[in-house]
Amino acid sequence: MRYPNLRYGNPTEMAYYAMGRPVKDLARTLRRDERTVKDWLSGKQRVPWWVPEIMRLKRMEAELRHYQMGMGKLAPKLGIVGANVIALPQVPLSADATVSELNSHTPSEKFDLRTEAVHYL
Repeated sequence: MRYPNLRYGNPTEMAYYAMGRPVKDLARTLRRDERTVKDWLSGKQRVPWWVPEIMRLKRMEAELRHYQMGMGKLAPKLGIVGANVIALPQVPLSADATVSELNSHTPSEKFDLRTEAVHYL
């Protein structure tokens, strides 16, 4: 317990530990109603001091468990990734088309295979 004299927890810290987890899972972990957890995350109600502490300790336990099993640290959460979309040419198919005719089709366009990926941590 880092700050036993504070009555309310840090909502930003709770939001950090809740990232990527469904509200139903959080409610089950914290043993509270889903509506209560939604109110904490939206800021309608103040977060009790023990909620961020429990979430922090559970994260630490999971990291320690992974380390002891030889899996290393938990994978970092990746952000938005963008990429160019590759459009393939449409090959007209007829009922009497053979496999050799389909394989001999040469695409008339050049495709840009470069992709851009940006990771935000």
